[in-house]
Amino acid sequence: MSCGQPHATPCRDVLSWVSIYIDREIDEHRRLQVSAHLAECSPCEGDYFAAVIVKAQVLRAVTPEPAPAQLRAAIIAQIRESARPVE
Repeated sequence: MSCGQPHATPCRDVLSWVSIYIDREIDEHRRLQVSAHLAECSPCEGDYFAAVIVKAQVLRAVTPEPAPAQLRAAIIAQIRESARPVE
């Protein structure tokens, strides 16, 4: 997508880097390019915020809940029992 306006860094390039920008895996030069572009291009800024929301929702959906304390204790007890030397 392009907003149709001229930018130092084209919209298509910025949008291709949004994911690594959000994850902070982008090199410093590109990070500065993306930041400058988002500051002046509201359509790309909107796409950026949409990507942030989607990533957050996916992370919440795939993050496992911790095991209940009783289950955790039972598993630890089984591990300890199986690790005891046989007499």
